[in-house]
Amino acid sequence: MGYMDPGSVVWFEIDTADPKAVKDFYGSLLGWTFQTVPTPDSRTYTLITAPGAALPMGGFREGAPDGQEGFVLAVRSTDVEADVARLKDLGATVVQPPVPSADGGRSARLKDPRGNLISVWKAPEPPAGAGTLPDAGAGAPLPGSLGWFEIGTADLEASKKFYADAFGWNYVHDTGVTSRSYFAAVTPGDQRGSGGLGDNSQAEGAKDYAAPQFVTPDVPAAVAKAATLGATVEAGPETTAYGLTYARLKDPHGIRFLLFSFPPQS
Repeated sequence: MGYMDPGSVVWFEIDTADPKAVKDFYGSLLGWTFQTVPTPDSRTYTLITAPGAALPMGGFREGAPDGQEGFVLAVRSTDVEADVARLKDLGATVVQPPVPSADGGRSARLKDPRGNLISVWKAPEPPAGAGTLPDAGAGAPLPGSLGWFEIGTADLEASKKFYADAFGWNYVHDTGVTSRSYFAAVTPGDQRGSGGLGDNSQAEGAKDYAAPQFVTPDVPAAVAKAATLGATVEAGPETTAYGLTYARLKDPHGIRFLLFSFPPQS
């Protein structure tokens, strides 16, 4: 059991009309590197890798569907068609029906009942004799990598129920977050939690979103640098009672993401 188990958020995609701007911003801020690869539909797909990581953690195609720019969290699936049918029954809306994905697997996109865009993805079958890929989630996440995700919601209980029914998530109340009610989402195979749901019902501005959270050694310094690169700060930096610091931002194209740093080692 591990990070790559079904029901876990294992990937992200960026919908953007300006790939160069994405590369310039995140490459400078987080040290990401990019590799363009062909896709089954004869288009191109750009893989995103954090500094020092053995495997990519996300990617993007050129163009933003419907002109909407943003991150899309991808949940691992064993049967995309079955998951799409089940999620529709739970109140999700299909945005893109199941299609071959860039890596030879299969994926589909949906909106949860709060309008947050997510995807379900099934890995391609490995070639005979290829063995098993390393677990990209093993050990502490590297700086610049996808270390957490956050779903902000104006209806916390409804969102908790949807994702529990959809992907088998369990929840632990994080009392260290004092600005709002926050629950760590414990996805299947990961007993520590790999994301969270926050109650935004009383928030000003952004209430519903699904966004990735990236590791940085120093959140205030990273926020300051992001601002010089054209980002805007929506919330934070804020530090929990146990010393984890985080902030929520929008990049120069209005794409929402979060940064966090681990508590200091005692």
